[in-house]
Amino acid sequence: MLFFQSRILTVFKLFWFHLVSCVREVRLLRRQTKTSLEVSLLEKYPCSKFIIAIGNNAVAFLSSFVMNSGVWEEVGCAKLWNEWCRTVDTTHLSPSESFCVFYHLKSNPLVFVCQCSCYVAEDQQYQWLEKVFGSCPRRNMQVTILTCRHVTDYKTSESTGSLPSPFLKALKTQNFKDTACCSLLEQPNIIHDLPAAVLSYCQVWKIPAILYLCYTEVMTLDLITVEAFKPILSSKSLKGLAKNIPQGTEILKKLMTTNEIQSNIYT
Repeated sequence: MLFFQSRILTVFKLFWFHLVSCVREVRLLRRQTKTSLEVSLLEKYPCSKFIIAIGNNAVAFLSSFVMNSGVWEEVGCAKLWNEWCRTVDTTHLSPSESFCVFYHLKSNPLVFVCQCSCYVAEDQQYQWLEKVFGSCPRRNMQVTILTCRHVTDYKTSESTGSLPSPFLKALKTQNFKDTACCSLLEQPNIIHDLPAAVLSYCQVWKIPAILYLCYTEVMTLDLITVEAFKPILSSKSLKGLAKNIPQGTEILKKLMTTNEIQSNIYT
């Protein structure tokens, strides 16, 4: 009897482990057809420039100042679930929702952007990297990562209260040779989560990459925090993509208004 119960318990544990693994799987889909991509995104589509915005403020910056110029075509989306978020299936995305969508520029399909407002858990990061970059990525591309951290995470001998928040810091891989648009992140500061995973991946595979990290007091969608990314518009990776900055500012203001209306609905 005890042996039988033990066997049932073992089978249940295996079933539960398989169920949790499936639930926490990262899938790369064509959102229109709901079908999975057979190979990694950048194996299917050649890429020379890849801009990844992680978090609401970075996504809002990319939407307002980069994706307002030219026509961008969606090429895939990451579908995932974890204890912090569940990606949405809607085609009309709002800043308050969790999503991770990939686009390329129709006039130059080698230019890719990723808008990732969802949290990718630690055990899902390797899957995300493998589904996006592949197991043997091309090295002839440049990666730019944009994200935010709370100013209290910034380690300095000064009081964080005296720092002019928000402010930008940069961290780059050894193969990134261009000039950064702000000062480099000092030791002993470290980076976290998906931005750290992407930068580490690029370092290992010798892909030129730079992370622009905005330290801010406001982690929710915030006009001043979004505009703190503006110096990056003069960088080599974004120069030429942002062609209408005044229009971008207007788009950003409309985005903020929409977000405030949605926030009021749910509070």
